[in-house]
Amino acid sequence: MTILKKNALSNWMKTATATERAKLAKLAFTTLGTLQQIAGGYRTDGLASTKPELARNLEEASVVLVRGGLPSMKREDLCPACGTCARA
Repeated sequence: MTILKKNALSNWMKTATATERAKLAKLAFTTLGTLQQIAGGYRTDGLASTKPELARNLEEASVVLVRGGLPSMKREDLCPACGTCARA
């Protein structure tokens, strides 16, 4: 079983402004509502748990936003499958 950081997206969302959260959603090709559910650990006992494609998108989007002083996220912290994949 992969232990994920609890919860990288939640920590990021707490640090970000509303504008930065909206920009993350846009850059990751998802919605703010989806990000809020992931960050809140909806149906995952408080852990961030996404599909690999969204985890990759969030990681790449957070790298863009890190230039503004926000922390970056790792896909392994967002997706159980990415945490065990050799490509991550």
